[in-house]
Amino acid sequence: MTGAWKETLGEAASLAVESLRTERARSALAVVGIVIGIVTVVLVASVLANVRNQIALLFRDLGTDNVFAFHLTGDPYVTASEREARRRPLELAYVADIKRLSTEALAVGAQIIVPTTTGGEVLVARAGGRESDTVLVEGATSSLLDIIGAEFARGRPFTDLEDRQRARVAVIGAALSEALFGNAVPIGRTLTLGGETYTVVGELARRRGGFLGENRQDNVLTLPAGTVRSRFGEPERVVIYVRAKPGRREACFRETEAILRQLRHLAPGADNDFNLSTAEQIIATFDGLSARIGLATVGLAAVSLLIGAIGIANVMFISVTERTREIGLRLAVGAPRKKVQLQFLLEAVFLSGVGGLAGVATALAIGLLLTFVVQGFSAVAPAWAVAAGLVASVGVGIVAGYWPARRASRLDPVEALRHE
Repeated sequence: MTGAWKETLGEAASLAVESLRTERARSALAVVGIVIGIVTVVLVASVLANVRNQIALLFRDLGTDNVFAFHLTGDPYVTASEREARRRPLELAYVADIKRLSTEALAVGAQIIVPTTTGGEVLVARAGGRESDTVLVEGATSSLLDIIGAEFARGRPFTDLEDRQRARVAVIGAALSEALFGNAVPIGRTLTLGGETYTVVGELARRRGGFLGENRQDNVLTLPAGTVRSRFGEPERVVIYVRAKPGRREACFRETEAILRQLRHLAPGADNDFNLSTAEQIIATFDGLSARIGLATVGLAAVSLLIGAIGIANVMFISVTERTREIGLRLAVGAPRKKVQLQFLLEAVFLSGVGGLAGVATALAIGLLLTFVVQGFSAVAPAWAVAAGLVASVGVGIVAGYWPARRASRLDPVEALRHE
């Protein structure tokens, strides 16, 4: 940049800052819309980006080579939709069938979702004087914990023999262990559930990922599948996990689909009455939802930015009107019209830029507060969201300031000097 341009920008910026300093109240009102719009965009982007990262960690922890099968679409803990309510649950016997028929599977296991209420009463886990009514009870085949790569803080998984013998043993999640046993080692200790006693043989390490800083698996009490069947009856919600051979996930996906269709006696051309997914597909689905939420947020923010742009344009038109004689004098003594236009354009950009900085700062402060208040959750704004907010605010300033600046630069010096 040449010295002439530096001088031009420096002078224009100085005049713009002086103008804004003398009209503080009016300038502040003009940037409110910009602040609201930028806060909305940056804060929502921060929350979505961090939730996405947690969701990705959650499902990738379940195994990137795994194929998940469930008779419903979506979360196994969520009530079935009316369209899918009549679907038959998957059967535990499918585990052995898939093992026998599959050429692409390395291991197969199953998870049983036990209802949180039985006989109209909420399941409560107790140990000594402590209890937890947020316990989630799940059954698992002996292979499941290995398939999902569960990490143990202490102890061990239950064995295939314990599963077949319907042993009253349990693997406990980190949060549930803390709720029932505090800081004590739970291995070898007992807890009661629905009037029956179980011995803890393993404690899982705290899981990564989750939603809003919480991972549901940390509150799970895992029992052998055989034990669950003897205690709670035939399961109505069974999730089958199929670990593919390395590099063969897609082939395993297609093969598992074909096997399940065969086991469920589906006619050729009939729709699947079950749902297959992988960790990457679940993450992609969440990304699609995030994109829709993001678009809605951008739409709402655009309204605020439009209001802010109108406010800035109004302030600039008023400023041009009030300083008509000053503009005329500058033009009369030889100031280039482009220089006059640049001055007013810079004023508009400075106004919106201040709004952008204030909006980003506010969003960062709210994000840090959320991070502090919600344990295990981060709402720190990603760099791209901050940059997008600042660029958007500057863009709004350029758009809002263009016509007032153009009007100022095109004033007739003679007429402007006569203005009262």
